[in-house]
Amino acid sequence: MDYKKCKAIVMERPRQVRVRDIQLTEPRKNAIIAQTTLSAISSGTDMKTYLGLQPAESVYYPLVPGYENVGTILEVRDPDSKFKPGDRVMINECRQFGDVCAAWGGSTGIAIKDSFTAPSPFDYMVKIPDNVSDRDAVLAYLPCVSLKGIRKIAPYLKDGHTVVIVGAGMIGTSAMQIVRIMYPHCRIVCIERNEYRRSIAAHYADYVFDPETGTAKLKELTNGVLADVVIECSGNQNVVGSLHQYLKEGGWGLDDPPGHIHLQGDYPGRIVLDSYNYWFNKNCSLTMSCALAPTCKEQILQWMSEGKFDTSHLPCEVWEVGKAAEAYDYLHKKGSDCFKILLDWRNL
Repeated sequence: MDYKKCKAIVMERPRQVRVRDIQLTEPRKNAIIAQTTLSAISSGTDMKTYLGLQPAESVYYPLVPGYENVGTILEVRDPDSKFKPGDRVMINECRQFGDVCAAWGGSTGIAIKDSFTAPSPFDYMVKIPDNVSDRDAVLAYLPCVSLKGIRKIAPYLKDGHTVVIVGAGMIGTSAMQIVRIMYPHCRIVCIERNEYRRSIAAHYADYVFDPETGTAKLKELTNGVLADVVIECSGNQNVVGSLHQYLKEGGWGLDDPPGHIHLQGDYPGRIVLDSYNYWFNKNCSLTMSCALAPTCKEQILQWMSEGKFDTSHLPCEVWEVGKAAEAYDYLHKKGSDCFKILLDWRNL
């Protein structure tokens, strides 16, 4: 079968979305071709793209957004592939199309994945376990981002630590679960401004505080010590500059490890630290991470299959993909009061 074009969600320019035909690239000899059944709108990257906040060197319009999508294998041209037609897979990034920018390119009805369209080390597809639903599988991508970050801070994170996770979106709630799986004796505290999201975080964190009273409550909880590790997951650049308020002091002696801050968000604006003296006196260490890494998809899907990673408390709204324009506008207006929108491609 020839794959020349397909339906896709296209951002013609900021705040203008429609579903229309796009041209596909010619499949290479190692191509695997899949059809999307369910995708999602990322509250961070996708909405930043929708609002025109991506750096100019990253994207141009018109573009196909998205990277959270699952579907079914249609055709396998790679003789060495482990996939077969009919397999359910995490599809994710497709970085080349024929006539539009592939801004991660997951919001497409047909994905041609080969060495040209999916060259990055985390662009590969992964088979979905039989007991993992399409809904869970499409939600599995952003937990991979959290997992990469938590693996990166392994030298600073130990059982028994108090871990503060700022933000209770998909990245934050995933970080809570992953810390719980990997470090079951840690005390997990969530700081979240939005009341609706605090109610979601309560299923995954030991304590949930709002930012107005969070520092005082954290001091009370830890007898004044504060957190060993802070993981910032809100994606709000205005939050980053004051993260020191949640972090312990340390690092003054050879056997006195400092507190650690990890930046996990995708920030649309400039990060400004408040009075540097506050940071300087914390004597802390700082890391950051972006995207995901090889083996993260397999691990999250395995945890889902084993019942260790639970999405049942994550409220998702399912929209027909034909209403993608309305869905983006709705998510923009609702902000933090909408947790996640999934787009159903099956009746397109």
